Amino acid sequence: MVRQDLAYDIKFVQQNVKDQFGFEISYHKAWQSLKAAREQIYGTWESSVQKLPRFMAFVQKLNPGTVVKWLNLDTDRPGVQMLHYVFWAFRPCIEGFRWCRNVISVDGTHLYTKYKHKLLEAVTLHANQQVLPLAFALVDEESLASWRWFLEMLAKHLLPNDDDRVCLISDRHSGLISGINYVPAFKFPRGVHRFG
Repeated sequence: MVRQDLAYDIKFVQQNVKDQFGFEISYHKAWQSLKAAREQIYGTWESSVQKLPRFMAFVQKLNPGTVVKWLNLDTDRPGVQMLHYVFWAFRPCIEGFRWCRNVISVDGTHLYTKYKHKLLEAVTLHANQQVLPLAFALVDEESLASWRWFLEMLAKHLLPNDDDRVCLISDRHSGLISGINYVPAFKFPRGVHRFG
């Protein structure tokens, strides 16, 4: 059932057990069972993160010119690094941005997992007023450091010319506002920042 319906709910698990076996299970037991089933089908968060470099390499192979940048932290163990940030922008989206107005909206959203990572994204509108995703980053938190790194990657790969002008639209997140001050591409006179 879980494989067929990603939205399979804990209440459905409880009802299924009651219908099939005639007894009720606790919410916690149903939650643990659903979690185990999802991990068996899709893998754990840890195994997914371990597969990320191979997945990104495969994406780059299938989409030549796709940009993927990693920022890893050293750990106490020699030769072992920990994922800190990863940035990616698909080549067709980078190329498509050349034909759009230089207006970029940026935002961050929570990833509801055990580790509470954030997904930063940059989008624009193309001529048909449809959203064109430009770039993404997986970061540990929305902070000055993560926003600064994301904006630097965004400027480097989407605005390579010093004469490119851009309007950046964002919310009022303090880390983002501070991060903009470190990236010349988004500061006056080259860039303008507005709140959406």
